[in-house]
Formats: sequence, C-alpha cells, structure tokens
Amino acid sequence: MVLITDPIRKRRAMTTEKARKVKLAGHAAEKEFADLIRGQIYPGTRKKDVIDTQGNIHSVKSGDKKWQIFLYVRNRFETSIGFLGAPYFIACIDCFPEKRSKYLKGKERYKIKLQKPMRDLKNFLATKEKKYFFHDNKLIFLQEAIFHSSEVDYLSIKDGHLWHIFDAKEVMETIDNSTVVANSKATQKGQMDDQKVIFKLIDKDVTIGEIEMRNDSKVHYRQVKFWMDRVKTLNLLRDRITPHKQKTEKIITHGKAIGKFKLK
Repeated sequence: MVLITDPIRKRRAMTTEKARKVKLAGHAAEKEFADLIRGQIYPGTRKKDVIDTQGNIHSVKSGDKKWQIFLYVRNRFETSIGFLGAPYFIACIDCFPEKRSKYLKGKERYKIKLQKPMRDLKNFLATKEKKYFFHDNKLIFLQEAIFHSSEVDYLSIKDGHLWHIFDAKEVMETIDNSTVVANSKATQKGQMDDQKVIFKLIDKDVTIGEIEMRNDSKVHYRQVKFWMDRVKTLNLLRDRITPHKQKTEKIITHGKAIGKFKLK
C-alpha cells in the first residue's frame, strides 16, 4: 500500500545535543552499576559494558524510551565477520543513492525500491531451518545484534532506582519465543508499506522493536538502525523470566541469573 496524497511527514530526528546527552547518561549508568556491584567498566565500545567480580560481562541498558541496539553503515555489514544476513541489510542500504541530494529529489521512488529488500529481510529473519542442526535466523540475529554473539553473560537494566539482572541466553530465548517479525504497514497519508521490519509480541499487537533506514540528515544517511522499546521489552522479560529475587535494596535478579550472579 502507498498513501501519497499528502507530503511525506517529516520525522523528528535526534539532535546532536540530545544524542550527546543520551550517550553521557549511558556512561553514567555504567559507572553507577559498576560501583553498585563492585565491578569495573569494560574498556572498548562493543556490547560489553561492565565486568563483575566473577569476571562475567554485563551489557548495561538504561534510558527513557528506546534502546538503540545498533546504527550501522554499509561498511559495518561488509566487514563484520559472522553478522547473519548482512547481504539483506546491504541490499536495503543500496536502494538509496550515495548522494543524499539525489534522494531528496525522489524520496517516493527510493522508498518504493526499498519495499522488496525489506520484505526479503523479514522473510530471512522469519526462517527457521532444520537440516544438519536447528537454525533460527531471528534468534541468531538478536544474539549478534544485542550481545555480539556470546561475548556477554548478563543483561542488566536500570529502571528507576532498581537494577534488573537477566541471564543473556535466557533473554535471547525469551525475546525470540515471544515475538514474530513482520513488515510495517502504512497507517496514514504520506506513508508506505514495507519500509521497516518490526518485532511484534506473538500474543499482542504490540511492537517492541524495529529495523529501519535512517536517511534524515547528512550525518545519518544510508544507515540501518535497530531499536527496541525499553519499557515494553523490560516488561516482557519480567513477565516471562521467573522467578525473581531481591538481592539487595537496588538489585533484583531473574530466572537463571538468581543462582549465577554473585555479589562479593
């Protein structure tokens, strides 16, 4: 479906200043959590944030509304060894011309061109194969995107003054088993079908994450963004990963993390 009666609605992109504040808030959350568990901030910029006293790695999430899981340019998919489905993401990027000025002169044409690669990406992520071994593309993608494969042991989420600690593998299995992938549909004039891949809860018409193209500025052009809703994702994990145990006044562990995570 293509609804083009009205001009394409402009989206509010995050300003440079807001992006800076979000990044600083993330660093502050990492330090707060590291101090709380008597751990250390992990050096580097990948998915590892804090290392605890047992030597295990935590990916730390805070924020108000959304977590930006990744924002990648074409080269990132080309050079990342083992990033599942990289050709599908590259195909989405290649729908748009290298010069943004050319894109601005024909947005509708390029968005129509994007529809098939986005459908192909959705179909790829929805594939579950059983040949020599069981192969779940969505699960493998989520593990690579959120935790950089098996580098991370825990997902630790700040919610108000509390910290929720989940086993990373249990997080991946829960999100995978609780969601389906679909393509976005136009809901108002100026929008087009199949511009995104969305992650929806199986039992509810609720979107908790999206894969989309960023073309809204010179800085963010021909980039693929994957984000997840903080509140909806945390609620899903708290509801599905049980039991839970209050370790301290500020720390709650869930599911397998109850027995694995230790405070010294």
